[in-house]
Amino acid sequence: MADSTIKVPDTTRDHLATLARERGTTIGALVTELAASQLTAVQAQEKVAESRRIMRERMHSTLTDEEFDATPNALDKVYEVAAANARRALGDTAA
Repeated sequence: MADSTIKVPDTTRDHLATLARERGTTIGALVTELAASQLTAVQAQEKVAESRRIMRERMHSTLTDEEFDATPNALDKVYEVAAANARRALGDTAA
């Protein structure tokens, strides 16, 4: 894999160098790790679509994409309910 040069202000370079040194790595490895941890817009859309598909399949949900979009944090709420149900099914009284 060929290396590339990215132009950033000196203050940014110095900050990255400090972060890399504190973590025992290089600036290149730090930037690579950061880039790998960030989803592109297309990847984020694919992740949402897959999460909705799985939820519909496994939890027999009938929510439409429009209903998901109209409900802030809909998937988070569904996961919270599913976790609470799972705890109850396991006999956890803290649910």
